[in-house]
Amino acid sequence: MFKNIFAEILIFFYNITKDYGLAIILLTLLVRLVTLPLSLKQIRSTQAMQRIAPEQKALQEKYKDNPEKLNKELAELYRANNISLFGGCLPLLVQMPVLFAVIALLRDPAIMSTRIADFSPLFLGTIDLQKTFVELLKEGTGIAAYVVPAILPLLAAATTYFQTRQASGHNAQPGMASMTWLMPILILVFSYNLPQGFPLYWAAGNIFQIGQHLIFNRPSVLEARGGEK
Repeated sequence: MFKNIFAEILIFFYNITKDYGLAIILLTLLVRLVTLPLSLKQIRSTQAMQRIAPEQKALQEKYKDNPEKLNKELAELYRANNISLFGGCLPLLVQMPVLFAVIALLRDPAIMSTRIADFSPLFLGTIDLQKTFVELLKEGTGIAAYVVPAILPLLAAATTYFQTRQASGHNAQPGMASMTWLMPILILVFSYNLPQGFPLYWAAGNIFQIGQHLIFNRPSVLEARGGEK
C-alpha cells in the first residue's frame, strides 16, 4: 500500500521537476515533514533524559547492588519527569515500514518508466539512480567510473555519522558510541548494493534531521522548554 502511495507522489514530483533525483529529495522532505511531530517527541524525550542524567547516575551508584530497587527508582524517576522509553522508539517504528516501501519503490524501475513516457532516471543529468554502484562501475570508463558512483553512498554514510553523533550528544553511552560508527558502515554497504536512489533518499533525510536538530536544540528553544516544564 505504502509503495503505491509513494509511487504516485514520486511521479507527481517528477512531473514538476523533470529530475528523478530532485523528485526523490522532495519525497524525502515530505516524509520527514509528515513524521515531524513524532521526531519532535523523540527530541523532547532525549532532552529529558539528558536533564535527569545526573539523578539517574546517582541512583545507579546508590543501588548498584540492588537491581530490583534500582529499576523501581528509575521507573519512578521517569514517571516523575514524564519520560516514556517507548516514546523514543516510536518514530523509528513508524519510519521502518516507510523505509521498506521506499526501497521497494526504488528497486522497481518499471513503475516510473511505464507511467512517464519521457522518464529519465538521471540525477542532474549525471547519475543513474536506478542502477547500483556495481552496475555503474561496469558501464563507466576512466576515473569518473569510480568517483561518480561513489558520491552518493559516501554522502549517505557521512551524513549518517554526523546525524548519529549529533543525536547521541556528548554523554553517549558505550553502546551509542559504537552505533556512531556501525550505522554509517551499514548504510555504506546498503548503498553500494541498492539503486543509487537509496543513498540519495537517505542522505537527504539525514540532512533534514541535522537541520531539525540544530533548530530545536538551540539554547533559546531549550530554555523555553525548560520554562514550560
